[in-house]
Amino acid sequence: MTSNEFWAIIDRARQRAAPNSEPAMQDALYAELVQLPALKLSAWQDLQYTYMDLACTRKLFGAAVLINGGSSDDRFLDFTAWLVMQGKTVYESALAAPDSLARFDLPFDAAEWELCGYIADHAYTGKRYLALLAPNAPARQLLRQRYPDRTDIDAQVARICRDEALGRPFYPSGGDQDIKGLLLQWDIAQCMIHSGVSRYNEELTPDWQAREELRAELAEHLTIQKGPADINLKEALPQLWQKRTEWEEAHAVQRPHPHRGWER
Repeated sequence: MTSNEFWAIIDRARQRAAPNSEPAMQDALYAELVQLPALKLSAWQDLQYTYMDLACTRKLFGAAVLINGGSSDDRFLDFTAWLVMQGKTVYESALAAPDSLARFDLPFDAAEWELCGYIADHAYTGKRYLALLAPNAPARQLLRQRYPDRTDIDAQVARICRDEALGRPFYPSGGDQDIKGLLLQWDIAQCMIHSGVSRYNEELTPDWQAREELRAELAEHLTIQKGPADINLKEALPQLWQKRTEWEEAHAVQRPHPHRGWER
């Protein structure tokens, strides 16, 4: 998989997802990735993690502090996952000049997308579930025998496989009056629960030497702004500092402190 193919997948997902919503981006990106062959999915994940790793600079850590109101090792990793999910233009601009992030619509205190960092693993699990319930698979044939009049089997299989792969709780849809619909959904969920499908994908096990070579190759085509070990955020990232200050002031007006005024 090329870097252009990698970014094209993210762009297609972003077109379908609501802005600044990690769950929406998860759904859209899962729909793209679950269609890839396993080896292409592995290559996509290698590119994702390599781009996240290349974003680990001191100035971008400072940007993460301003955008999220603080950071740490784990939180910064989730920030880099968010950054990659913003697409090629935002990503490359941020690496070259982290303060340029101030030009974009930022989800202050919510730019840490941990679950999008695992999306390739989740898509692989979803592929395993969908194979278990493929049209000619025994489990799917049994569903047809039990529910011959149902026309929503395909849609329910796709939805429940996705939610189970993404680690979401099982919630049947359709209302209490549709008893057969509830039983169908329960049977699909039980099929996955008792399938023994592992969330661990041996095909996605990283080749560290290959990933280092990929890192060097990608870095050649990127402008990455470094920074000193200790930076003054107000001086190093003035536009982000100003945007964060304005957001905090507006936030304080819209949602005043719950105890403000009690001292009177």
